Amino acid sequence: MKKKAVLLTGVILFLCTSVCYAKILGNRFRITKSEKEFDVYYYLTEDMKVIKNLKNNDVDVTQSFSLSKNGLNGEIRYSLFTDTGTDDSDLQTQYALTVLMCLNNIAGYEVPQNAVSLFREEDVKKEFNADFGCTAFIQEPKSDYSKGYNFMIVEFFYKEKQGLVMRTCLFNDFEFLGFNPDGSISPSSPWFSNYHTFKFMEKDKNGKYISE
Repeated sequence: MKKKAVLLTGVILFLCTSVCYAKILGNRFRITKSEKEFDVYYYLTEDMKVIKNLKNNDVDVTQSFSLSKNGLNGEIRYSLFTDTGTDDSDLQTQYALTVLMCLNNIAGYEVPQNAVSLFREEDVKKEFNADFGCTAFIQEPKSDYSKGYNFMIVEFFYKEKQGLVMRTCLFNDFEFLGFNPDGSISPSSPWFSNYHTFKFMEKDKNGKYISE
């Protein structure tokens, strides 16, 4: 997936230092109480195994998978946030605040804003049926959430009328990603070959899932 190395929004610089930061954050997105609030489909590959969700005070985890391939091991975690908003005038602000708070919490330190890159909207629509999203690469995290791992790739995907999905890939060996010296990515790497393993689903007027 292509991405643009752009800040989420210029308003972040002010909001991140505001005493109202935590209060503002709680107005729109809340951790999903039940997966029935979301229409998300997980694709389970032969490299993945459902595991127990980590209990932590950083970010609640909704679904977890271990990921093992080519002698390399990691984990994929999903955290779902239900969108409770009705007025989209504050959507981008609420989205940016949620992203930054989650990143800082699971990193255990303040993540540089230039570490966050936006996905192209046409890409997230085609690949995940989402409306927009962003990603960040975190090294040497210090949180309880990241305990036992040296690296994390964190991605956020927003879907109108559903909410926000935070997907985190945790690993220790950089080879897990499969980057080649020429900048390309090996299609057989654990990360790349298991990348498209979830998607936002939609229902028709009768409540049945719409198939492609």
